[in-house]
Amino acid sequence: MAETGDTTVVGADSHFKGELSFEKTAKIIGKFDGKITGKGELQVSQNAQCKADVEAAGVMVDGLVEGNLNAKDTVKLNGSGVVRGDITAAKMVMTEGASFHGMCAVGPDSGRPASAAPSQSGGPSGGQPAGQSGQPPKK
Repeated sequence: MAETGDTTVVGADSHFKGELSFEKTAKIIGKFDGKITGKGELQVSQNAQCKADVEAAGVMVDGLVEGNLNAKDTVKLNGSGVVRGDITAAKMVMTEGASFHGMCAVGPDSGRPASAAPSQSGGPSGGQPAGQSGQPPKK
């Protein structure tokens, strides 16, 4: 856990609208609407409501997130966590009881654009240009 003073907190009695950026750790305990970008971990506490697209190193969800999550490292959905949106992360942990409604791309290359992914050339698994099946032409 981060040292006191290293964590940005949206308190239980707070409702924040806008853009939040943080360096180390951010914790949503109340309500947040907008966009979140951080270099550290975002923690969404139980009973918190976060309606935002999130980009961070890691995301831990115990409350509700409505928006897309993009994590360079791990997205962790704990037992009371609910995500309604798409998840892109290097790793994902989903505890029994968690709820996820969306699509996900998980793995070390999941955050890369398609053009940055390793190229495939030929072989039985494809890599053929569009319109070429790898079969000899019919006579």
